[in-house]
Amino acid sequence: AVARTATRLVAPRHPIVERRSDRLGALPGTLPDMHPDAPPARVTAFHYTADAAEEVEGLTVAEARALADKPGVTWINVDGVADTETVGAFGEAFGLHPLAIEDVAHPTQRPKLDVYPDRLIVFIRSVRATDVEPEDAYCDAGASVAGHTIEQIALVLGPGFVLSFQEDVGDVFDSVRERIRSGAGRIRRLGPDYLLASLLDLVVDHTFITLERMGDATETLEAQALDDPEPRVQAAIVRLRREVSLLRRAVWPLRDVLAGLSRDDTPLITDGTIPYVRDVQDHLVQAVEVLESLREILSSLADLYLSALGTRQNEVMKALTVVGSIFLPLTFMTGLYGMNFENMPELHTRYGYFVLLGVMALISTGTLSYFKHRGWI
Repeated sequence: AVARTATRLVAPRHPIVERRSDRLGALPGTLPDMHPDAPPARVTAFHYTADAAEEVEGLTVAEARALADKPGVTWINVDGVADTETVGAFGEAFGLHPLAIEDVAHPTQRPKLDVYPDRLIVFIRSVRATDVEPEDAYCDAGASVAGHTIEQIALVLGPGFVLSFQEDVGDVFDSVRERIRSGAGRIRRLGPDYLLASLLDLVVDHTFITLERMGDATETLEAQALDDPEPRVQAAIVRLRREVSLLRRAVWPLRDVLAGLSRDDTPLITDGTIPYVRDVQDHLVQAVEVLESLREILSSLADLYLSALGTRQNEVMKALTVVGSIFLPLTFMTGLYGMNFENMPELHTRYGYFVLLGVMALISTGTLSYFKHRGWI
């Protein structure tokens, strides 16, 4: 069971290197061919003003474009970028550059900010916690840690609308949807740039859920590395270090994105929204600091595991050495008098056997006393 768990611990959840070799030589702006088994994209939309909100599902491209042209703010969400035909159609309808449409259809982009005269496109990595079986946790003894998924989200900000493209169905934006439905907070009174800031804020805040679980796992592994340095603990450390590295690659570049959005000269971002973007930037800095701390601790934790394992082996060797030191003279004496010579006077002594036992007991007691006096045991 331990061997099976250790194997599952190191199984990759996300690839370390994104596969891009299949696109070698493709012309810039070329969309990938749609896979025949790719599910159709799912389109949902919100259109709202300060007084009312409308929620629509299953829109066509033309209906979505017409909805975005209405007065107010429109948020159109497209789930499933594997449906490249739908992605391309929405990109053309909303005036996206062909290179931007290509980046949306290839969910392997580094978080970045692309600024166009009347469009602003943000590529981010959303970290969403997911529940897993205990055997899939980072360590199966005491660290019940859920896993997570990392997916690309492209947010397009235009005059009066926000267009979002996601890899799969399901995201972290439910609280924003509830605020739009109920009219809570400022979201229905402000423009699409505030909606963009709210979506970014949720992405950053949900990162802390995974960071907290990783922190708990790190503390548990630290205790296990000291108390019980077994191979499964080492496998868990390796797995956790890998996940922290992947998470850092998803979160770290977002600093430059938020810095670009918080500049006063950024198009489509009003002065009233910039403080909210800077607040998201502060949260991101905290997340990055936590990630760096986890990286440092896990690096030292690997050394701690090896040190604890060496200490444990030394304790075993010390115990074996003490036992060997005690039995070495006893083995010599029993071997000496176990020889089959006839002319051995001690063998014919009436109390020789008892004298030999007493000498052996005295040697054992003296050896133990000496070791204890020297502080070796």
